Amino acid sequence: MSRQDVLILSSDPLAAALLGAAVELAGHVPSFPQSGEGDRAALLRHRPRVVLLDCDHGEACAEELIGPALMTGARVQLFSTRRSKRDATALANRLGLTLVRLPMEHDDFTTLLHELSGTTT
Repeated sequence: MSRQDVLILSSDPLAAALLGAAVELAGHVPSFPQSGEGDRAALLRHRPRVVLLDCDHGEACAEELIGPALMTGARVQLFSTRRSKRDATALANRLGLTLVRLPMEHDDFTTLLHELSGTTT
């Protein structure tokens, strides 16, 4: 089983697609859960290097998924937007993760992905 590059977990299909495009532009390979597939099953199927996790995606943005993601060796990046209804700062701090707000500049996003995945530009 090969490790996919970046797994995107978001309950907003448009946001996930746009994020996937940004991931591709940054030189990485985006992956998504299949239709009807749970987030945990997608995580185990893809074995990603990086998980981009939408903090408005209630079921996924929780320790029950983040813990297993970290145990697979994935780097987890929490993200939110200006329209986010949930403040995941406390969760991020408790788990030693960072929380970024999207949108962000393309160069900053590319640098973030490269740092998370351990690749160079």
